[in-house]
Amino acid sequence: MRFLFLSFTFIFSCNLLAQYLTVQGNWALPMDAPVELSAGFGDLRPNHFHMGIDVRTGGKINLPIYACEAGFVSRIRVSSVGYGWVLYVQHPNGFTTVYAHCTRFAERIQQVYLDSSRVRQQNELDLILPADFLPVVRGEQIAFSGNTGGSTGPHLHFELRDTKTEHALNPFLHGFSVSDQAPPLLQGMRVYAVDSCGYTIPGKVLNVVLTQKVHKVVLPAGFLGQGSKLGIALEVTDYFSAGGRSYGLFSAEAFSSKNEHVAFEFDEIDFEDSRYINIHHDAAYAQTSKRKFQKLFKSNDNPLTIYAYDGNGSFQIGAKDSLQIQIMLRDINGNETLHSLLISNPHEKPAYQPFFTAQTHWLPNAAYDYQQGAWSLHIDSFTFYEPVLKKLNFQAKTIGNKQTIIQKPLQISYQFSSDTQAQKYCITMNGAALSGKLEQGKLTATTKTLGTWGLRQDLIPPVIKENPNNKLDSTSSGKFYWSVSDDFSGMAYYACYQNGNWVPAYYDAKTKQISTQFKVPFQENEVLVLLVKDAVGNETKKEWVVPAARETENQIVSPSE
Repeated sequence: MRFLFLSFTFIFSCNLLAQYLTVQGNWALPMDAPVELSAGFGDLRPNHFHMGIDVRTGGKINLPIYACEAGFVSRIRVSSVGYGWVLYVQHPNGFTTVYAHCTRFAERIQQVYLDSSRVRQQNELDLILPADFLPVVRGEQIAFSGNTGGSTGPHLHFELRDTKTEHALNPFLHGFSVSDQAPPLLQGMRVYAVDSCGYTIPGKVLNVVLTQKVHKVVLPAGFLGQGSKLGIALEVTDYFSAGGRSYGLFSAEAFSSKNEHVAFEFDEIDFEDSRYINIHHDAAYAQTSKRKFQKLFKSNDNPLTIYAYDGNGSFQIGAKDSLQIQIMLRDINGNETLHSLLISNPHEKPAYQPFFTAQTHWLPNAAYDYQQGAWSLHIDSFTFYEPVLKKLNFQAKTIGNKQTIIQKPLQISYQFSSDTQAQKYCITMNGAALSGKLEQGKLTATTKTLGTWGLRQDLIPPVIKENPNNKLDSTSSGKFYWSVSDDFSGMAYYACYQNGNWVPAYYDAKTKQISTQFKVPFQENEVLVLLVKDAVGNETKKEWVVPAARETENQIVSPSE
């Protein structure tokens, strides 16, 4: 972990225009130059940090993707969500590069996926490969760009990881760079009262009125009590050039006139900690204001390693006291902006009254179990980012507030008298079906949303809609598409067969479309099958039989149910 302090100047040499990627050392670009970026490392996303950089593809798919260095394909993963089609390439220099949202892989890599899919009869795979199985050389094409998984548009999501720890690393600190002429711009500042554990005290927050460089705030009476301290959060935009695109803030640090020093820097992030973005920034305020304020302080339960100090990063100010704080904002290329905050507390500090207690609040470091009738709930430790007011009503089947963001899933169970009685049921949260597991009559589901839970039976099978471009005649390319939908519990399984042989297929969760490539030319009486199931086991199966060519040339044949 490296941190940059006020006396340090950090400069990359780069002669290209803003937001264009360049490389040093043995690295090669992951796509054909010029490589234009649309997102940076550590950007604030809903419920997670952005763990890499995004490369624009001009709205196109199927552009070539290249290995940035020699090594071997260590992992192939295909999923309908998340990173979609993604490759991991491990290099001898201790790094692993990641290439996500691909449309498909280069031929010999694609064949490994197809063969594995057929052997396992699974469409969505996560393959860990040995070092000598799929070697690649620097600059070799390994995939084609796409828009698979959770991507919101065609692009390449590229990551650099530490092979040993698997932490996501900031590529701009390890041989990748981008020109940047504009310093970070401070757009907002908030001051909080925090307790000894670093938790923000509800109702004790002020928005600072910004001036040019020196900002002032006077604390109202009762804002701080004995034992409480001050925390600062910042809203910052980092433009790469005047009028150009902006990316997330690289680092911020502050030191006070009383020699207190705090800082954070986005150099690396553990994937296990990515959702702790919801405590790094003021997530509750962001829900209502659409503005994201990053905290220079942290709670004792925050495991993120981006902070450069011991303790929770809050500042001490006494009764009838004042404090001056210097704040430095810095981007990845060393452009800096310095601000001063003058804080005045002209009041006495009343006696400390603990706001959060085990009787009134769910505390982050505690676990909780509840049961009433057939229902049971389990809250794991560190489910909550901060103390949450206890609200639980078994009669109304409500827990907490649906606006509350949680780190770990809440577990909800319902005990049936038997597995047979539980058939086709699913547990719900706020009306939406949850993925469940049934064992000995006990149906268990998990949710990362609080609110109103319930139980609902799903008896309606998925619906398959035929695509008019699916041809069974001699003109067919064998590429078939179907739109699929489900009434409630959601798609859980899909499979294609040609004459009883498994054919790999892919489900695009965004478009709710299944695609596959059948072997052509079709032969008379060949049978094609699509089988889909929802999460509670309702299934729909359709078959197509290839008739004689003279009867069906250029015709669409209706499937049999």
